Amino acid sequence: MSFSDLLTNSTLISDNIKLNAAKISRYGLDIPMFTDGMDADVNQLSLLNKEQERLKSELKSKTDQLNSLQDELAEKYALARKTVKLAEPQTNWVAYGITDKK
Repeated sequence: MSFSDLLTNSTLISDNIKLNAAKISRYGLDIPMFTDGMDADVNQLSLLNKEQERLKSELKSKTDQLNSLQDELAEKYALARKTVKLAEPQTNWVAYGITDKK
């Protein structure tokens, strides 16, 4: 059962149990306590789902920012390596963290 189906069906069954409380209570359910608990769970799940969706959206945005900045830094690093290799003799490359042989 999907999340939305669970919420919809739980609300529907809770509402109908309330409407038919006399019949249903004969089978051992404390109708007000049970349906109030079910309704509270539905509301809590709905709130948590909305919060989770908001957080997913924020995470996607942060991931995009991270990837963009990472790409930018990689380009700058590549340019810096190329420039150092042109400006310095190979023996000095190690001081810049470059371990290439040639």
